This record gives sequence, C-alpha cells and structure tokens, in this order.
Amino acid sequence: MKRMLSFILCAALVQSLNAQESEEHAEGKFRLQELSRHSARAHLTKSLTPGQEGFDVTYYKLDLRLSTSPSPNSLSGSVTMAARSVVDNLSSITLDLMSSMTVDSVILGTTKLGFSQQTSSVTISLGRTIARGEVFSVRVFYRGLPGSSGFGSFAFSTTSGAPWVWTLSEPYGAKDWWPCKDHPTDKADSVDVWITCSASFKVGSQGKLIAVIDNGDGTRTHRWQHRFPISTYLVSIAVANYSEVSQWYRYSAVDSMIVLNYALPAQLATATSTLPLTIDMLRIFSDLYGLYPFVSEKYGHSQFGWLGGMEHQTMTSLGGFSEDLIAHELAHQWFGDMITCRTWPDIWLNEGFASYSVALYREKKYAPSSYWTVMNYEMSRARLAVGTIHVRDTSTTTRLFDGRLVYAKGATVLHMLRRVVGDSTFFRALKQYALDPRFKYKTASTGDLRSVFEAVSGKNLGYFFDEWIFGESYPRYRFEWGSRSNGAGFTVRITISQTPTTSNPAFFVMPIDFKLTGSGLDTTITLFNDTQNQAFAFNLSKQPTGVQLDPANWILKDAQGFMVNVEDQGRIPTEFSLGQNYPNPFNGSTVIPFELPQSSLIRLEAFDVLGKRVQTIVDDRVYGAGRHTIHFSASDAVGSSLTSGIYLYRMIVDGRPLLVRKMAYLR
Repeated sequence: MKRMLSFILCAALVQSLNAQESEEHAEGKFRLQELSRHSARAHLTKSLTPGQEGFDVTYYKLDLRLSTSPSPNSLSGSVTMAARSVVDNLSSITLDLMSSMTVDSVILGTTKLGFSQQTSSVTISLGRTIARGEVFSVRVFYRGLPGSSGFGSFAFSTTSGAPWVWTLSEPYGAKDWWPCKDHPTDKADSVDVWITCSASFKVGSQGKLIAVIDNGDGTRTHRWQHRFPISTYLVSIAVANYSEVSQWYRYSAVDSMIVLNYALPAQLATATSTLPLTIDMLRIFSDLYGLYPFVSEKYGHSQFGWLGGMEHQTMTSLGGFSEDLIAHELAHQWFGDMITCRTWPDIWLNEGFASYSVALYREKKYAPSSYWTVMNYEMSRARLAVGTIHVRDTSTTTRLFDGRLVYAKGATVLHMLRRVVGDSTFFRALKQYALDPRFKYKTASTGDLRSVFEAVSGKNLGYFFDEWIFGESYPRYRFEWGSRSNGAGFTVRITISQTPTTSNPAFFVMPIDFKLTGSGLDTTITLFNDTQNQAFAFNLSKQPTGVQLDPANWILKDAQGFMVNVEDQGRIPTEFSLGQNYPNPFNGSTVIPFELPQSSLIRLEAFDVLGKRVQTIVDDRVYGAGRHTIHFSASDAVGSSLTSGIYLYRMIVDGRPLLVRKMAYLR
C-alpha cells in the first residue's frame, strides 16, 4: 500500500510540474537590512584631496547650532582642527567641504587667514610657514544647509510631526556638513562634538556626554567628548525628542559601562524589548576579540531615518531593532571603528568582518546550527557576487558596498579561512589581529590581516588571499572516485578537475575535505588541491560506497562528481540519468548526482509532495558531458529551513522535463 501511494504521489507530481509555469527565483531578504546602501550613488574620491598631504590631524571640535524652527533649516557654527605638520615649511592646507556650506572666516590663534572655497574643498593660507613637527590649530566658521550624498550625509527630517536631525557620513559624506580631512587614513586622536538646539531634544554623539548647558533662550548645548582615535565618517549626531533606554554592561566584578540608547517614543516598546540583547553581544564579542575597545566611555544606539544601521563610533545609528542588525553594527566597533580599513578598496575588512560576526554571535549564544543557518544564507548570496572583494571601482556606493560581494563573500572568506587554519588557530589569530598595537585604534589593509594569520598559523596563506580577495568567482569542481581491492584492504582513487570560470585565478588552490562512507566506514580526509587537474590515491581498510566533497560546506563552490570503476574514470556517459541523492535520508545537505552524454542546459528543482516548488537548485546552467554532482541544502528560496518530510527533485534538460526522484529530509 505504501509503495502504491508513493507511485501515485510521484505521478501526480510529474503532471503538476509539467503544467507549472516558470517563476522568478525569489532572492532572500538581506539579513542586515542594508540594501538601500546599494541604490545610492555618489562621486567618490579615491585618495587624499590635493593639499592634504602635508599635515596629520590630531583633534577636531565641532561647535554647531541647529536651526529647525521656524524654517528654513540651517546649520552654523565652527570646527576647530588641530594638526601636526609632516613637511617642511607648510604654508597652506586644504580641507574637504562642499560649497553648499559657506565659509565666513578662518582664524589661527587670533589671526584671520586668507582662504578660497572650491566646489568640494576650501584652501587656507596659513599666513606663515609651519615647521615639520609643529602643531597648529585653525578654526573655520561656516553656515548653510548641508547637502546629501552617498547614503544621506545630513538630514533635516521629521518624526510624528516633530523635527528629527541625523547624519550618515559613510563613505565620503562628512564634507557635506563639516570641514575636515575626509579620508580614513588620517584618524584624529580625539573629538569634541557640541550641539546647540531646542531644549526639547536629546542629542546622541561620540564618547561621553559631559555637560548639557541650558542657554536660557529655549536652547541647550550638548557637549560630547570622545578621547579615542576616530575617522571622520564615524563622527555623527542624532537629534530628536528621544526616549532613553539604558542598560549596564558589567565587564568585571567591579566595573560597568553604560549602554545608552535613544529611541523615538513611537518605537520605545520595540527598543525596550530588543536592545537589551546588546549586553550578551558585548560579552560574546569581548571574549572573541578582546574587551570592547571604548569601554571607558560608552556604547549605545540612536534611532535614525535610514533603513539599516551605521556603526558610528560608540553610538551606532539604527533604523530598526532587529537582533542581527544590532550584532552586525556592534561588531563594527572592533572592525571598522577601532581598526578601520586603510583605504576604501579594503572595505571588506569592515563589512565582511561584521557580517561574519553575526554568525559567530549566533554560534556562541545559541548553537552551531544557528551559525550554519547564517553562513548558508551568506554563501548563497556570495555565489551571486561579481568581481573582486578588493574593490577596484570605488566611484559609486553601489559598487563599494556591494552586499553580495563585500558583505556576503567577505564573510564567506573568513568562514573558509577558519577551516583552512583550524578553529583554535583561527580564533587566536582573530584576537591577535584585533589587539595588535600596529592596527588597534589605527588602520589596516588586507596584507596586514594576512601577515597576522600567517604568523599565528605558521602557514603561507598567499594563495588563499590572492585568489579569494584579489581574485574573482569561486571553484567549479568535478570529481570522480572509485575503489578496488588490494588484498589487504582497498585502494581509493579520487580525481579532481576545475572548470575555468575566470582567468583570475586560473584555478583555486584549496584544502578539500572528502567524506567517505560505507559499511563500517565513516571518515573524512583532507586533500590539498593545488593543480587544475589532480589525482589522489590512498588505502583504506574498508570499501567506500559513497564520497562527498566538502560535506560540511566550508568552501564556496560548485561540486560535480560521481562514482565510477577505477578503470572507468574519465569515461563519458552514454545517456541522461538522474541519480539517487546521498545520503538519503539526510540532515542539512545532500548530494544529487546526474550524468550527461553531451553538453546541455540543466535546470534542477526541488518540490514538496504537493507539487509546490521549494527551491531551484540549478537555474538554467550549461554543464558539459560527464558525471556531475550538486549539493542541496534543505532550505527554501528565501533561506528558511525546510520541515522534515518527503521531497522530490526534477531535472529539466534543454527545456524538457526528463527525470524525477524522491528524497527524505530529517531535521
């Protein structure tokens, strides 16, 4: 009776599949809600503005007044910059500032300086020559209505009819609202942010709130003091009629740090229920990376009018309060804020680390399965990435902050690096990188990260960083395996070949895990694949009946393989066939084999027993003649895990549905 029922279900499925119209494969929701970054465009600089090479910034003080009522909105005040000359006879400097902000005057001490304002900068004559090593200070008085580039820069907006002012300067928007040397290579040693505004507002910014002064005219001045190195794009303000939601992070038996949160009154309930998760996140990340780097001041969040989040130093700006978003932005306090990418092409050192940290947080707080849920999702997005993670084109925010490339593939690189060097070495190197005095509170490059991991692991990792950071795409493996008796046991032969998808690299060098199963056999071996076509032979005491390439999904890849007689390896099949998946039943992922006698366009789909498509496993891709395997992870089109049960998979060849098989998934 069960066999008959299965036959009826299978027959009904084939009929429904043939009648089903094709539909678009839905892309999963971007976990960190940062998709709006990718639609914004801006003309971005790639290096220092000419005229900025001769000085190193040591300090900024922003002393600004916001006019929000009555209209028009405006920003006015002054910015003081202290700097040290790094050249002989420095006579002029250039600061970044858009011409929508009008400079009224510039002084050095009590001396008024000459200046000229250009479209995106202001050049200041210092009135005398500054010797190498001499510290000097200029104060720029200015006013205007800030423009908005990149992801927003500066916004005068409203919430529930009340004024709401917020900033998001990454990557090059600081110059839209304040004069500065706007490049991540030059961190100021400290910053003060003084904001004068309506007395009805709270103001969030960097460091400690050391004073709120009532000016007696319906305004107050909020004085924030931050005494750590900071890049210009991480300086922020958020101003509204916020409600305060605070907790304390106890980081030792006798010491605590405030976690200060400013939420809009309408979102107070959500903020109150979700933001306390930050305390566990601080504990977990402090264990992984070293104590929260600004623990002597604070951490916190200010709500702003953008969909995602921005890791403003010591006070992240959030558009919402999802757990993964909070974790992502907190991780940036180590990677992005404490250690900042030295140049924008290495932005993956910020975003890839923060994205991967979400997986580590979930692994430590919940279970390893939660880690794999995050990473399987990120890897599915990374497969769609185009170009090199080291961003060559920084002319648009769309490219610089490509979610599939910089975020998802960046996280995937760290995931793979963890397997390459081993768990204990990986976490030791990660913490050493975070605490290295060469980079802590400074900047770093991909080469710096590589040097730390090589020193800790004792391995030459040049191949890994060259192919995954400076190379493109991912490997397409084809493997064949077979075994035969050798009298004392069995000789197993595995041949691996890579189908070129890019010339950079011509092929991928990677250690690859192979899981061999059989009666009384369940073992995993690691083979180092360092040529495009390679054969391995080894002996086992028992005969394998199944072989999986990278069964745990540590490598971003396609895997195509099949079992053959040792003598038949390399032979082309004579007919189309769709093999039974293995293992079956399966948990997590399984392998689906198929054979092609000729190059064909393949579509492979999975369905539940009611005929509803749950995943397009292969979406109209050409495969060459030969034996192939595909890894199938038990998730639907948006990355949610499937429920236990019977599923079917169908192969369509050159547009013609040909073959259907069943598989059983057990969670």
